[in-house]
Amino acid sequence: MNIKIGAKIKSLRKRDGVTQEKLADALGVTAQAVSKWESEIGYPDLEYLTPIANFFNITIDELFEHDLIEKQRKIDDYCARYDDLARNWSPPEERVELMRQALAEFPANEKLLFRLAQALWYKWEDAWRSCDEIGVTIDGKYRRDQNKIRAVPGWEEPCRIMEELLAVSVDDLIRYECTQLLIFIYSCIGEKERAIELAERYPDSKDSFLSVAFMNSYDDEADMYSQRLMIDGLHNLLYQLLRQVKTPADRIAAANKLIDLYSFLFGEDCGFYHVHFYYLYLDLVSALLDLDRTDDAFSELNHAFEHAKAFDEFLDKLRKEGEYLYSSSVVSKLKSKSEEVYATKQLPEFLENVLLDKNNVYFKKLNDDPRFISLVERVKEAINQDK
Repeated sequence: MNIKIGAKIKSLRKRDGVTQEKLADALGVTAQAVSKWESEIGYPDLEYLTPIANFFNITIDELFEHDLIEKQRKIDDYCARYDDLARNWSPPEERVELMRQALAEFPANEKLLFRLAQALWYKWEDAWRSCDEIGVTIDGKYRRDQNKIRAVPGWEEPCRIMEELLAVSVDDLIRYECTQLLIFIYSCIGEKERAIELAERYPDSKDSFLSVAFMNSYDDEADMYSQRLMIDGLHNLLYQLLRQVKTPADRIAAANKLIDLYSFLFGEDCGFYHVHFYYLYLDLVSALLDLDRTDDAFSELNHAFEHAKAFDEFLDKLRKEGEYLYSSSVVSKLKSKSEEVYATKQLPEFLENVLLDKNNVYFKKLNDDPRFISLVERVKEAINQDK
């Protein structure tokens, strides 16, 4: 049994003021046996582990704590050495060699496995980027040739390791980073479907949207996914930043900038993205009401209503026709497909959860204003017309 618990037994015995003879009597062994354990000349049989733990009133895990701490220290040291090499842009081969050495000592450790996969990915990327004539020109556009990239050996092992980690790991950071690298690799070698599947399965991996943009596929479908995923990723990132803005004046400025950005991207043809405008205008309204700018708040509240209404009309059109193609030249490849859009209409939500929500401190300020009462009636009328 290749374990080292002797030091732990000795420290516990001294902690409790117990002699080797007393411990031996309790376990039914000789004092010489205990002495051998503590000197690491021999090891207690498995049948003695539970009695030893019970004698000192600890768990089996605590009994092995000394070894676990030492093991973790060594793993952390390997990781730190790898990270130092990575920060200094040392050759990937050095990092691969270090991680293979570490995994020989600690097989299946997830942190070490991921670092090995990462180093192998760097090694493979360096190899194909250094190849001559890796790109082709199609329809006047330069694209990297996926077949040539795929032919460069070295991508199989990192993919296998990271796919296995995704299947078993519960470490969010490892899953996030594996997702990013896998999307990039699959995009480069033409595994479009797998890249898209990963990007959509792990939407919290913000960089995955950007990674898909590097897909080298030559078809419009890939361009469509790239545009859609990049826009969604951009929205998620910018909207989270907006939520961190504290002062009302800064929130107003930030919301207006995002509205201008979306207006540039889509023009008058917002389709599914009317819902993004809707929520941005609601944020704008709350900030304006914080400053008691009631007239401006009503103006933006009407904009929120118009976008909620337009979104509901878009859903009807999409479910009737099955596909919606955006007209803006900026997102010329972007499509919404009915089977991929999971959404409910916004006007009922706008009425019940925004305007008539008794817990909404913002809109309570407006309840008695004739303009508010008129807006509520307009929303109800629009909902009834939609039935």
